[in-house]
Amino acid sequence: MIFAESERLILRRPRAEDLEPMLIGWTDPEMSRWTPDRPDPRGFLTQLIADMQVKRPGETEPGGPWYQYVVERRSDGAVIGDLGAGFETPGPHQVEIGYRILPPFQRSGFATEAVAALIDHLIERHRIHRFVGIVAAPHEASKRVLRSLGFRHEGHFRESFWCGGKWVDDDVFALLSSEWRARSLAPAPALAAGADK
Repeated sequence: MIFAESERLILRRPRAEDLEPMLIGWTDPEMSRWTPDRPDPRGFLTQLIADMQVKRPGETEPGGPWYQYVVERRSDGAVIGDLGAGFETPGPHQVEIGYRILPPFQRSGFATEAVAALIDHLIERHRIHRFVGIVAAPHEASKRVLRSLGFRHEGHFRESFWCGGKWVDDDVFALLSSEWRARSLAPAPALAAGADK
């Protein structure tokens, strides 16, 4: 099932054959550096894909409030990453978003394009009021993606996230749907070189 599309990308439901490309992103040391430790990533992703097969975005079961979308490149059907949307997180009509673009496809604007398509979809289909992105403070590339989409920095939390055997600071960014709609009516700013990962 396709949920959203952009010029170069399709956001769709994960399928069993997506396990191997998704596993690359979830086990790559640099990409998983700022995400929770998963002792069995293959088992975790196998269950996640199975859960996504029987639930729709916005449903809480099975597997909780998060829905994982596969990011597929239109031109050749390549799986280039995945996006997560935590519905009702941190509260009603709000979504926490996460994104992961595989290394060969980074620095091509795909993260920004995919998250923009996800925001459009979530506003249109789920009437989301507020979007939140929580980023490990040292992860500058991820913060650039959010800033390029108009997210504002709302807070910095000291040693709030256990990751890689140590406490890491988090930065919280947010965007209101009204801000997104107003931005969509304005002329699009040019992306700075290297602004997307």
